[in-house]
Amino acid sequence: MRQFLDNIFDISAYTSDFDKERARIVYGISTTLVILYTLFIAFVGIEYIPDLPIKLVGLDLLWTVAILGFYACVALTYYAIRQGRLELAEFGPLAMWFVGGVVISWANAFRDPRGGIALVAFVVLAGLLKRGRGLVAGLVIAILSWTASNVMATGTFATPSGGQQELITVILMLAGIASLTYLFLRFAYQSRVEGARIVSAERLRLAEITSQIAQRISRRMALRDVLNNAVEQIRAEYPLIYHAQIFLLDENRQNAQLVASTGEVGRLLMERKHNLPVGSLSVIGQVTGSGQQIISRAGLSDSVHRRNEFLPETAVEAAFPLRIGDQVIGALDLQSKVATAFRDEDMPILQSLADHLAIAIDNARLFEETERRLQENRRLVEQTNQAVEQVDRLNRQLTGRFWSDYLSQQTAPPALTMDFVTQRRVPESEWTPTLREAVRVDSLVQRREKDQQVIAIPLRVRGQVIGAMEFELESAEALTPEEISLIQEVGDRLGLAVENVRLFEASQSAAQREALVNEIAARLQAGSTVEMTLNAAARSLKETMKASRVAIRLGAPPGAKNGVGEDEQP
Repeated sequence: MRQFLDNIFDISAYTSDFDKERARIVYGISTTLVILYTLFIAFVGIEYIPDLPIKLVGLDLLWTVAILGFYACVALTYYAIRQGRLELAEFGPLAMWFVGGVVISWANAFRDPRGGIALVAFVVLAGLLKRGRGLVAGLVIAILSWTASNVMATGTFATPSGGQQELITVILMLAGIASLTYLFLRFAYQSRVEGARIVSAERLRLAEITSQIAQRISRRMALRDVLNNAVEQIRAEYPLIYHAQIFLLDENRQNAQLVASTGEVGRLLMERKHNLPVGSLSVIGQVTGSGQQIISRAGLSDSVHRRNEFLPETAVEAAFPLRIGDQVIGALDLQSKVATAFRDEDMPILQSLADHLAIAIDNARLFEETERRLQENRRLVEQTNQAVEQVDRLNRQLTGRFWSDYLSQQTAPPALTMDFVTQRRVPESEWTPTLREAVRVDSLVQRREKDQQVIAIPLRVRGQVIGAMEFELESAEALTPEEISLIQEVGDRLGLAVENVRLFEASQSAAQREALVNEIAARLQAGSTVEMTLNAAARSLKETMKASRVAIRLGAPPGAKNGVGEDEQP
């Protein structure tokens, strides 16, 4: 049946909802006229024709033309609507009423009450369909039709006795009807405009509040602060909402966990760790399961709203999915004591608020994750720095120990003093005050003595000071930063070069020891008896260590327990 009606009343040619609604109205008026006119012909028309007071030639023909013209107008009206010619189709009901009702009433000069009703209805219908212009045109056509009917009745253009007063009366009556219709249309229009203005103002205010809340919750904050601030701001800014809460899906996406809720009730629900299964028969379960917004009113048999003992005053509950892309991460739940709190036109704005909230939650999660990684990186950097410092400290200690051992093995500490004025080497190794100061402060030292400068820099190896270098300049001018940098780099390169020489000497010494040990080992392996091996060892120690006496004993001293070959006593 529905398919049949859709085929008859086809509105597929229209794209906007407004045009579709206008098409439905024209369909409705036309269909109503068809039904009423058909009933009129079937039950009233047969008796109505003989009662006409004036019998004109061709009256039956007029009646036939009127009926055929009416249904022809119906067909043309339906065709124009289906073809998308709505402006033309709106003239259809006027033509149908004029042909089917007004023309028939001409025969008795509209003296029958039904004829007057036909004229009045024509004027009203013209105003409803074509508004102001239609009223004017309909009024003119109605007056002309009444005048033409009177001419037909008298057979002359002369006005019958009393006709002038009657004409004026008809004109005034039709004008009054047209004026009332115009005022009604004007009032309806102003009501629509005012209603649209109020709705627009309310939606604008709702959008502004939503934008303000979205801006506040979009600030970089921890996730807990974002959630709590969001629900409190929603409750504060929307007077019709008395409770707001946020649910987020757990890691397994099996349950929606309450993470933020307003007021004392919210605190109690949070303490209970309130949660609802995804897809369960509840508002939150359905929203998180389907990803679609839901409005559910309390008390209805088919409602998915479930009464909460802590929120017994809830009359309507609206929930909106929190989405990141195509993935639902939770739901925003709003509850009101007013049954009409959530209108259809408010839903896109509130869903926009939920979308902003979802982005803020995702940003807060990323912020917390970034902060956590940053803290972890800082901890790792601190540990690395500590390890590097420990390595540097050990390197300095080992370097200092190696150099201490190296210098202790020297007959005299390595030192050099060159006098380039006399071009000779001065045999002295004393530490001047400037050299001592450079080692103590581990930095470059400058001193002025008469017309010259004395510069001293420490010599470092792996951060460990192993000595100092001093030189004199005849110029008393202060050193430039480039010159200071050059001097320090020369000192570092000198320290590295000295360290490389020490390492080379150490490696040579180690190689010599290794060769000596290998030689002694070869001698020891050459002995065929224990006595020969001991003799070889003694001679090797005499040659190597310049020993004047060597004593070797095997076994344990006399009287010692657990000696060689004895079992240990329990």
